[in-house]
Amino acid sequence: MIALSWLAVFFWLEFAFIEKALVDKVFAGHALIVDLVFGLPLVLALAIVIYAMVYWSIKAVCIFLFPALVEPVPQELPSEVQEQLVADAEKEFGEEYWQQPEQQSESSKDKVSTKS
Repeated sequence: MIALSWLAVFFWLEFAFIEKALVDKVFAGHALIVDLVFGLPLVLALAIVIYAMVYWSIKAVCIFLFPALVEPVPQELPSEVQEQLVADAEKEFGEEYWQQPEQQSESSKDKVSTKS
């Protein structure tokens, strides 16, 4: 991922400096002040933008195509661990935590019947 991003940056810098002959203009003394004041910083800033664009594009594609590689899907917990977690939750919240109160279940039934 990082290598592809750097490769895109090197292609951009090669295009800007070599293909457009910016380096030759600077060393020959033919570069205008506009080339040096605006052109050079713009080329370097766009190199950072291209790096970030390629890096995050590849990262987004990897996340959408291979989500299991980003965060592994948790497997089923062993029964003894699961029982321990339930026991801890019952200690913390009480055994009534797992039971719905009668009032809530009746009111939810009333809501369902009135919507029908």
